[in-house]
This record gives sequence, structure tokens and C-alpha cells, in this order.
Amino acid sequence: MAPDSKTWKPPVAFHFQVEFQWEGNKASASFAEVDGLGQELVFENGKDQAGIRLPEDVRVNDLVLRRALEAINEKITAWVKNTFRFKYGAKIKPCNMTVTLLDEKNKIAASWICTRVIPVKWSMAPLNASESKIAIETITLKYEEIRRSK
Repeated sequence: MAPDSKTWKPPVAFHFQVEFQWEGNKASASFAEVDGLGQELVFENGKDQAGIRLPEDVRVNDLVLRRALEAINEKITAWVKNTFRFKYGAKIKPCNMTVTLLDEKNKIAASWICTRVIPVKWSMAPLNASESKIAIETITLKYEEIRRSK
């Protein structure tokens, strides 16, 4: 049973999962950070007859994912790599992605679905021989729509 507003407890922001779905296939991945879940209204320049500015569109944010560098044949890494090879004949394959916040019992506390997701940028954090850090990659995604499903 889903919690109502009286039993709702704010979830922690560090217990989450990310799942990609494309053409009947799924891939889950661990990320250290997910940033950019959001949308905003875009307003017309003018006003209607009542003097009110009405929204004309909805703009979604870029989604930025950070994680430890994965093997080249890992599903999401392969999808990103293939997308950036479009000019050599590879097809760009948008996917749907679900970001889920989990509670202390690993039950879904909140969930967002992003549709028609494609990678638009991939980068590595600086490599530095004087520090002993994990190599971190950043994947920036564009998506068409976001909706909260729970």
C-alpha cells in the first residue's frame, strides 16, 4: 500500500537506482550522482486578451549521471559509445529511463520516467597521479519528457 500524506516520510537522496529500457531490453546501473530531474514552463512573449502570459511549452533539463568508469562492453557504456558513432552509420537508439528513490526497506518511495533519452555528452573527470581516486565518467542525457510515476 502506498503511503498517503499522513504516513509519508521524506526519502533519503542517496538510496536510488537507475534503469534503462530499450526495445524490450533493460539495463540497471549504479551511479554516484543523478542531477537534472526537472522541468519548467516556457512562456509566450505576449499576453492573451485578459493580460495573462500563458505557457507555450515545457522545457526539460539535461540529465547528468556520474559513476565509476565501467567496462567497454557494459550495456549502457556500449549504448553511449554507439550513439556517438552515428556519423559512421550507427543508429541513434533513444531509450526510456527510470530513476527510483528507495526507502529503508528497498521499496519505491518515488519514481520518475524520462522518455526518448539519448546521450549528448560523455566526459571523464581529470586523471591525476597525485590523488588516489576512482576514475569517474559523466554522461549527459537529453530527454523528451519527464513524469513522476510514484
